[in-house]
Amino acid sequence: MDYYVSLLGNDSNTGSSETRPWRSIDRVNAAQLLPGDSVWFRAAQTFVGTLYLTSVKQNSRHTPSAVTIGSYGSGSATIDAGFGAGFIAKNRGGVHLVNLNFVGAGALKNTTSGILFINTLPGSAKLEDIRMHRVGVSGFKYAGISLVAQPTDMSWSGFRDVKITNTTSHDNGDAGISCIGAWNPAQKGYAHADFYIGNCSAYRNAGIPGKGSHSGSGIVLAQVDGAIIEHCRAYENGNLNDHEGGGPVGIWAWDANRVMIQFNESHHNRTGSSKDGAGFDLDGGVTNSVVQYNYSHNNDGAGYLLAQFEGARPFYGNVLRYNLSVNDGRRNRYGGIHLWSTGANGGITDTAFYANRIYTAQSAEGNPAAVDCMSEGIRNIRFYNNCFQTDGKAVFVRGETNQGAMFKGNTFDADCRFPKFPIGDMSPSYFTEAAQKKYPKTLQQRP
Repeated sequence: MDYYVSLLGNDSNTGSSETRPWRSIDRVNAAQLLPGDSVWFRAAQTFVGTLYLTSVKQNSRHTPSAVTIGSYGSGSATIDAGFGAGFIAKNRGGVHLVNLNFVGAGALKNTTSGILFINTLPGSAKLEDIRMHRVGVSGFKYAGISLVAQPTDMSWSGFRDVKITNTTSHDNGDAGISCIGAWNPAQKGYAHADFYIGNCSAYRNAGIPGKGSHSGSGIVLAQVDGAIIEHCRAYENGNLNDHEGGGPVGIWAWDANRVMIQFNESHHNRTGSSKDGAGFDLDGGVTNSVVQYNYSHNNDGAGYLLAQFEGARPFYGNVLRYNLSVNDGRRNRYGGIHLWSTGANGGITDTAFYANRIYTAQSAEGNPAAVDCMSEGIRNIRFYNNCFQTDGKAVFVRGETNQGAMFKGNTFDADCRFPKFPIGDMSPSYFTEAAQKKYPKTLQQRP
């Protein structure tokens, strides 16, 4: 059944046609929506309130058809959430949000996230078929889009088969797009699985001063097994982060397995502390993941960061290849490529960097290097056939004597003519010369 909502409607109408629409979000929340139902808000109109989807009748956790909420007419409808959330779905799968704008009162005034999916079910229940397409989210305190698993039994309940496409999340506090699950590193498994984020933008998500942990990231995925982030842009995030224990990153994953991050651009990300503000990051227990064909530039922190914190799962089997970094490490002490490890669970191990191009110049506010691998707690880190270029003042490699890292077949050139590449030029052909060199096979990834 299709239902329609218009400011010219009436909540006493049936809502079943464009000529007899409902008027308010309250009427939508009162409806008993069934799988396969759709709710369409009139485009170019603004509706005040929070959409709740907690009463969808379904016979199983695997929903055969989705509830769709979107706009009809030319353009997009706007959900003005004020101090609250724009959309909340609790313990429900099979939800599609299409062609809608969600706005909050501003990151400093709002009290929650913009679009919030929550799974509190026990028994490692995975809720499926979540879609967000052509959605805009802005002005919320926490994440613009947040998928959260909080199972009552600390099991691996979460979400599976999630696709977020052609979506923009900006001017929020904590993050643009975020997923997180139960933190249980001693147990095998993950809360979430099979995420796809494509052609999305996350920008000016500034951070939350005094939060007590990292804040102000663009796109961050955690506790996920199987994810792709591609053709996305993250920029100008993180400047209000004041946490000294860790900071924001444009695009990153932590406590995750089999993540592919490719063909993205992350730039001018900031930090208000001495930590991070990086372009890309694999962090805290990431395994069997690939970062390739990305463009990082002008970030406060590292272009490509690998970090292993205390208490994290083992970190191994990752590959970073065919990436470009231009003038990262603008503040503090970071490299275009940077490794930091406490040595937890064996530290950062069995990871390869090859055919990357790193351009680094001196900075008035920092001490950058093309590569920083000084950290102890790294083992079997291989740098093959990368191109490192500086202005002759920035350091090429900090930690070149670290026995945990091996350099072979790389080029080092002190030439300050740095390129400017639009993300559209980051095609495989750009790296053809480097890719044709002979280098050892990609590290065998562990199952």
